[in-house]
Amino acid sequence: MSAVSALPTPSDPARELVACDLCGEDDAEPLVTKNSFRVVRCRGCALVYVNPRLRPGALVSLYETDTYQEHQANRVADAEADTRWRREARARLARLERFAPRRGTLLDVGCSTGWFMGVAREAGWRVVGLDVSAGSVESARARGFDVQLATIENAELAPRSVEAITLFDSIEHMPSPMAALRTAHRLLADDGVMMLTTPNVDGLMPRVTYQLLGRTFGVWEHPGPPGHIYQFARKTLAAALERAGFTTVHEETEATDLAHTVGALEDALMDVLKRKARRPTDEDARLDVPLPPPPAPTPTSSGRPPGAATRWLRRAVRTAVRTGAWAAT
Repeated sequence: MSAVSALPTPSDPARELVACDLCGEDDAEPLVTKNSFRVVRCRGCALVYVNPRLRPGALVSLYETDTYQEHQANRVADAEADTRWRREARARLARLERFAPRRGTLLDVGCSTGWFMGVAREAGWRVVGLDVSAGSVESARARGFDVQLATIENAELAPRSVEAITLFDSIEHMPSPMAALRTAHRLLADDGVMMLTTPNVDGLMPRVTYQLLGRTFGVWEHPGPPGHIYQFARKTLAAALERAGFTTVHEETEATDLAHTVGALEDALMDVLKRKARRPTDEDARLDVPLPPPPAPTPTSSGRPPGAATRWLRRAVRTAVRTGAWAAT
């Protein structure tokens, strides 16, 4: 009997237990529990992933929320207004074109509403997009893009039919990165190129904050479940690409947006102060144990909401923590 089938069924029917997608082993050490999801590291290959995690159908529903759709629409607006996202798209396209054999068909996996596809189309590429968000696909089609509501594994595309594939901050969301990478390899022309970006779990900030906060208090600012279900490092990403048949021709580190880093660290520090998180135990590693709910706002002795002094104190604590997060970053 496999170890996976021997584990207890998660109490939440929307969740599932999985083995390591990279090496197939089911032997992982717990790191932290965040947003009621357990983050683990495979003892065999060091891949960091969420286990148990949301089932594929529940994962897709995360990308239909109003907040997500608004965020993606803002990316397109920025790209069309020649601000941050357009500059980033142009920089990424320039890097890709250094290695692409020619301008042909570019497949953008996880294309959302088309912030990158617009820049690539202007440069002369024939762009095709894939996304699992129905709202994003509808928006992209309204802008004239050829977009399928599909994953890369079930998309209607012929083998060796594209010259370039982009996966920008999408592989960490996929139920099986290895299946996606192997499919990408089949779809690429023999001299084609794939460009991929994903957060680096072995970066300086994640390593430092895990040692200082994760191991001590059980909180960690880096992983982002339930949407981010895999956390790659240079070593594990290189292994995944090699096993999928790719040869790495270039790699580099992009700086994370400073405000995003500070905000994530600030939230982690606040979690420490509120004691909202704890380090998983060995028993937690076997069971789907959620975190206790956040404490409700503390009322005054009369049962009324906190007064001005309490609100001022909370703002002062938040300000001090934010200052500390900026200083640490």
